[in-house]
Amino acid sequence: MSMRTLLPTLAVNSLLTACASTPLHPSATRVPDADVFRPNGPPRATVLLLHGWSDRATRNYLPWIRHLTAQGLAVVFPYYQESLRSSRKQMVAGAEVGLRAGLAALGSDHGPIIAAGYSYGAGLAVIAAAEADAWQLPVPAAVYGVFPYFVRRNDPAPLVLPHGTTVELVVGDRDQVVGRRGAAAIARSIAPHPSSLDVLESGPELSFGHLSVLQTGAAAQAAFWDPLDRIVDRVAPR
Repeated sequence: MSMRTLLPTLAVNSLLTACASTPLHPSATRVPDADVFRPNGPPRATVLLLHGWSDRATRNYLPWIRHLTAQGLAVVFPYYQESLRSSRKQMVAGAEVGLRAGLAALGSDHGPIIAAGYSYGAGLAVIAAAEADAWQLPVPAAVYGVFPYFVRRNDPAPLVLPHGTTVELVVGDRDQVVGRRGAAAIARSIAPHPSSLDVLESGPELSFGHLSVLQTGAAAQAAFWDPLDRIVDRVAPR
């Protein structure tokens, strides 16, 4: 499946232009290729939050980012995609550059690292964990992938993740964009490294289609925010 099929759904034109605006957060710092959000005081941990394909507007993720910083977390939000014509190779390189720049801006006081991503960004979060040493990044303690999209083209070699890095994936029962294919591809690519999969079942409060991740109501927070909160509490207890 081509991610270009997402164009009408994601209102791409507005999303791509919105990323040029100043981040709507008092602690935000813009560095080349990333926004960095700091909590009050030293970070308990740092979340590397990788956006979905074509969805580079920081404002779409600000409620979640505010929630994270309020819990004492720093957030690095890299812009890995320059345009809709960016190739997979360019986006992987963009993730490397943005993550390195964002973490450099934080300095050494970043706490444990959690790589989290949505859709295409979830696949990149897995790659970032596997390539942490090569990219000169701290090794993530955990990877959290929401509705992951993942493709490695013609590279059959497994991705080797650090032994202690946990991988938690979430898919939606009504996600007609990526379904469970991305999560299955990740599990195959990192095997025998273990991963967990949570399938969200739609109900009257929320239908778990692909864009439900960007909602901010109580049901969405319980489905998408709470699992990341539990990961943070595990790797960086208060």
